[in-house]
Amino acid sequence: MNWVRRLDKFWIGLVIGLIFPMIMFFLYWLFFHNYLSFPRGFYRYLFNGVLLSSVIKICGIGNLLLFYFGLNKKIDSFSKGIIVSVFAYVALVAYVTYYMEPAL
Repeated sequence: MNWVRRLDKFWIGLVIGLIFPMIMFFLYWLFFHNYLSFPRGFYRYLFNGVLLSSVIKICGIGNLLLFYFGLNKKIDSFSKGIIVSVFAYVALVAYVTYYMEPAL
């Protein structure tokens, strides 16, 4: 069994799909806002600028790469886990947009 077939599990896709945008969030801070302290100063900057939901959306787009990888390698269970993790991030963005960020 090669390494690609080992990834063909729903739970592996779900966990990787939930962790990958967090890594993207950290890399976003590292490349663009590393002068701010992580996480307190960075979160305060995003929250006060009403940017938190936008940055979460950008980081969630990284799951598109994982989904494309799953489609290319024909590992369908992995791709299903990625799709469920995308729905979790959509729920997070809706919560942050409507309940945490102040109305303009």
